[in-house]
Amino acid sequence: MMYGGIRGRWLRGAAAGLAVAAVLAGGTGAAPAPPNAEVALTVEAPTEFGLYDAAEGREGRQDDYEIFVRPAHGVAENVEVTVDARELKKVGTLTPGHRCTGQGAVFRCRFDPRDLKYGAHSRPFHLRGKDGVAPGDGGTVRITARADNTPTARARTRLEVRPPDLIGNRPEHVKAASDGVTELRPSFANPGRWTVRKYALKLSTYGHHMEFDRRYRNCWYSDGIADPEESGEVWCEFSTPLPPHSAWRVAQPLRGKLQRTMPADSVRYEAVHGTRDPKNFPYRGSGPELDLERVPSKQVRESRTGASALLVRGPAQMDYAPVVQGKLRGRVGDTVSLRIGVRNVNGGRLPGPNPDHVEVVPPEGTTITSTPYEVDGDPMDGACAEARHRERVWICDLGGEAFEGVEGRKGARATVTTRIRIDRKVPGARGSVRAVGKYDRTHGNDTVALPAEVSEAAGPSGLTIGFTAVGATAAAGGLLVLWRRRRAR
Repeated sequence: MMYGGIRGRWLRGAAAGLAVAAVLAGGTGAAPAPPNAEVALTVEAPTEFGLYDAAEGREGRQDDYEIFVRPAHGVAENVEVTVDARELKKVGTLTPGHRCTGQGAVFRCRFDPRDLKYGAHSRPFHLRGKDGVAPGDGGTVRITARADNTPTARARTRLEVRPPDLIGNRPEHVKAASDGVTELRPSFANPGRWTVRKYALKLSTYGHHMEFDRRYRNCWYSDGIADPEESGEVWCEFSTPLPPHSAWRVAQPLRGKLQRTMPADSVRYEAVHGTRDPKNFPYRGSGPELDLERVPSKQVRESRTGASALLVRGPAQMDYAPVVQGKLRGRVGDTVSLRIGVRNVNGGRLPGPNPDHVEVVPPEGTTITSTPYEVDGDPMDGACAEARHRERVWICDLGGEAFEGVEGRKGARATVTTRIRIDRKVPGARGSVRAVGKYDRTHGNDTVALPAEVSEAAGPSGLTIGFTAVGATAAAGGLLVLWRRRRAR
């Protein structure tokens, strides 16, 4: 039985998705007309399914159990599906669900032929839990589908009350050795009031930048061939029972090696109820068995998000240097355009989305007005934004589309236009441009100065002043002559 791990998640079925449990069986059933061999009907349902957590009791709910009815090679006429869920009465109260009617935990579901053209889903019942149940309690639901012109189709699902959810520890930081080798000791706990006997520990690297040492015979490893997104995964099974309110960690370290050019990776893990999928974990370890050791319960504390991870930091880095193209030179009132950004000094790479940024502080007496850029030839704005609670600081997010292309290649650079208005002349004013990188440990080249060369605003020319003076003198002379004439009269 496959159920969830952390936070009530469960793996439904022996593989992800719905397992086709129906088989086409010959038979007359209640069909009034002989079956037409060219038309078929199937019922798809999960082979196994979880009900609710035993600790929930009467508060438990299950409204998600779903079947899928599909015709083939023609139109199935007058389709009726019977869902016999009487074995579940001991673990809950059942009521009819979507498209269905009935009582006594036997439900009949009918489908409009138009809905069945490409198949139709139905959630045939709702179940409300009961107090006093234990993990593993439940029963088998039997589904029978009939139509006037098809053979009868059948499917069945085993539904059980889920065991207690196991929780993983809050994220922890792990430092890799100089060659990238790291030792991982994940820990988890059973906070419930029932002993858990069947479970596994699943680990996966976030960026797929770490390779695990296949050294334990009770662990299976992925190869990334069946699904590249599943590469860098480990599945370990244990026989140690987990008593209520107990905490555990692996007794020997799981070893992984970080890629040489990768500064970090995150190894996420969860304790799950279920069985291994051989397609995703085909390779078994060949060494000793990985054991568990008990630890004080206070050492395992679930994070607020429910996610557990070992955050591995390696010796590699992503070394940035700021770039300023152009000079901040002009008169008061001018707006000057510069190119500001970063350069990849060492060809470093990042384990995921770029978390880094550039801080721009314009010189005193100047103001950043805009930071335009283009995406596929379309004009955009806002490559940088004013920092909150930090006066005169602008932040340029290197993870944005304005700064693409700076990662993974030595000497690669990305810059954006930065428009700065000169408001007034401040002698000796200097700003700065600083590259801030999460994995940048070479800080001597992180900052460059941004000086301003400012001239006063242009005044009127000497010729203009001369003409103005002559005009003023002539006007004054004219007024004097006019005054004298009036006195003579």
